[in-house]
Amino acid sequence: MKILLISGSQRKYSKSADVAKVIQGNILNSDDSISSGTVLSEILELSAYPNLLAHYGSDAEGNDELAKDKDEVLAKLYACDAVIFIAPEWGGMIPPALVNLLLLTANGSANGLPLGHKPAFAVGISASEGGSNPISLLKSYAAKNSHLVWLPLHAIITNVDSFLSQHWQPNSDSDSRVFQVQSRLTVGINSLLIYAKQLAPIREELVELSKIHPFGQ
Repeated sequence: MKILLISGSQRKYSKSADVAKVIQGNILNSDDSISSGTVLSEILELSAYPNLLAHYGSDAEGNDELAKDKDEVLAKLYACDAVIFIAPEWGGMIPPALVNLLLLTANGSANGLPLGHKPAFAVGISASEGGSNPISLLKSYAAKNSHLVWLPLHAIITNVDSFLSQHWQPNSDSDSRVFQVQSRLTVGINSLLIYAKQLAPIREELVELSKIHPFGQ
């Protein structure tokens, strides 16, 4: 099973990427994971693919570098069994690079449905007390043309610098907000692994049905 963590910031050395590494190290690579030893994970940092922002621009045609980046990113999306979106809140919204990625997952752009009927878990992050808007935005429209499957669970990381500075103790009895979020991440991502395992045998059949009406209802 392969899990793709998408760091939704288009900035280099972002907090989103740091959160992705924390999740990967403390949950997906942990001996306590429900699928310990059977899960592979990879982090996709959108900051490494700035050319993708030009995909719908007037100079996209004939842009070999853009085509290469698109093929590389789509290959990662097709190869995964589940996805974790780590979305920073920028002015109450999500970064353009993340919106653009979701556009690329549509049938017309991706020549198929790379995330079709794959489970997805959303993580919203904020430097202050925000972080809920990315969840609302992602869950309101991201599944329409990608045909991904959102888990009913999600996590919101407020004051991300404080979160990143804390030890990992998701089972702590403390009422600390950070430890509660760590627990929500652990429960949510372990649930994601169960969803991925159960959806895998039927995904191909569901994707073929989705291709009949690939652009939502």
